[in-house]
Amino acid sequence: MDISVIIPTYNRAATIVNSIESVLNQTYPVSEIIVVDDGSSDNTEELVSNIGDDRIRYCRQDSNKGAGAARNKGVSIARYDIIAFNDSDDIWRPDKIKKQIGYKEEHRDYRLVYSAYVRHYSDSDQTMPDPNGREKLEGRILPEILYKNSVGTPTALMEKSLFEDIGGFDEELRCLEDWDLFIRASKETSIGYVPEVLVDSGYMEDGVTSDFNEYFKSRCRMMQKYREDYLNTDTFNKSVESILGLAYNNNMFEQVKNMLLRYIST
Repeated sequence: MDISVIIPTYNRAATIVNSIESVLNQTYPVSEIIVVDDGSSDNTEELVSNIGDDRIRYCRQDSNKGAGAARNKGVSIARYDIIAFNDSDDIWRPDKIKKQIGYKEEHRDYRLVYSAYVRHYSDSDQTMPDPNGREKLEGRILPEILYKNSVGTPTALMEKSLFEDIGGFDEELRCLEDWDLFIRASKETSIGYVPEVLVDSGYMEDGVTSDFNEYFKSRCRMMQKYREDYLNTDTFNKSVESILGLAYNNNMFEQVKNMLLRYIST
């Protein structure tokens, strides 16, 4: 299978080369790597061009539009029917693609396959998703993924046609756009899971997910978008409790409660 890899980046000169090289060094070769520079002001373009592999295609956005828009741009110019995503601060382990393609060949009706990964914090490591309860991590996982996203974007390998069928990333979300995408994917197809760590993910303190205002805005908007799905799968109350509990722990309870009420009442 020919595979297009999309890597969005924004001012990640310190990590982008290692990210790309981890894709180039796969035991199952990828066919192209599309680096979408989302308006960087550092020397990302120079570093990417110096790698010197003709599989790399560099595409620059005129302004910073967010990771979702950058990934959408990459997919729109991808030449092949299977796409995968990496982030500019994450590293694929050498057998990632080989193991996912092997899984997909055994489950041809599964249009998306993901894996476990390790998130590296400054003082600890965390394997995600929780390795217990694999039966909730593959197949028809909509009830589980509505409540908690188990799919790390840099682990996802999917059919380009699925990405197009579900409309790509929601560019209005500046946070949790990956979770939103995988909810829609889980409504369309069975999802495959390789229970091995295939990606090492760095945690960046300046990342969008560190902005709680954007996080809660996106969570509330998703509750609005998928309200019927939450109700039909009996995950609505549990999800509301999760949002408000996190808001309470971050001294944002009243603000988030009012925001959530505005979204779910319209």
